Amino acid sequence: MDDLSNTIYAYYLSHFDELAFDKQFHFASRLYLWDRDESARTKLDHLRDEFTASGDPTAALQAVYNAAQQSPIHGSKNAAELRRPHFEKYPKLKTYVTLLFRLNFLQTIYGLDARQAFHQLCPQAELEAYVEQLLQDDDALAILSTHAVNFLYLYQRVVLGQETDGLAQRFLEVGQQKYDLSNTIHLQLFIYLYTHYVIGETQFYYRRITKTGVYLEMMQQLEALIDTNFERINMDNKFEFLACSRLVGRESFLTERIWDEAKHSVSPDGSFIIDRHNQNPQQGNVDLNGSEHRNVLLLLANRPFKPLA
Repeated sequence: MDDLSNTIYAYYLSHFDELAFDKQFHFASRLYLWDRDESARTKLDHLRDEFTASGDPTAALQAVYNAAQQSPIHGSKNAAELRRPHFEKYPKLKTYVTLLFRLNFLQTIYGLDARQAFHQLCPQAELEAYVEQLLQDDDALAILSTHAVNFLYLYQRVVLGQETDGLAQRFLEVGQQKYDLSNTIHLQLFIYLYTHYVIGETQFYYRRITKTGVYLEMMQQLEALIDTNFERINMDNKFEFLACSRLVGRESFLTERIWDEAKHSVSPDGSFIIDRHNQNPQQGNVDLNGSEHRNVLLLLANRPFKPLA
């Protein structure tokens, strides 16, 4: 698998300028935070002025906030129609998550603290109300999945500076009770619920998980689920599962099976992976840009985790 991984890595680096800015940042930031990749750090240094508003975190957050006000409150990918009523119930959630991501990476990659600016844009009383409502709303937690996890985790750890142990058990309960796994969309959302909690606990690859118990349980559940439903699960989910298995220090028996599918899923248009041999292909994400998320996860899954903290 190293040969394919190295080929994909080199291909994305050589075609980096063809990616949209958000894809450039996603690719470089995840690789750098995962194992301090030097080429990724160089790319991040080149992206610094645009991401940080030339080192002004207040201006950077304000720009993100302004852009969010001009975009729909609903997510556009992965179960968009199923999620629509929940986004309408929590109309500021998408904006909050976008700001929290910027806040987190301003800190972990560029060493800039934008929490004061964040509080000016997002009143704490409103944030706390969303936290309280979401934690009591099983249906929203299950269907919003990554959006709910990212909001609750990043708010608690990055903004409040608190441990997140209590959230893990809550999401474990939701995962065990709220999905119809005969439904392919539910299957995808369930996998993302657990993988994003593991990723969130690392502060998006910035730190190690120190208490692995509940996260190991999540990965064991997902391993059995993916084994049973292998052909119904796309490559994004499979690579993210393998990356998260590394984060909890666990080698999955599915590794070779997933790599074998990957070897037979190279795009005819370049050295990157697309869905070619499963029943839930990401048909809107088959070019270099759209495939970035899937392929950077493959790279992470094939590297030892060596975080900054």
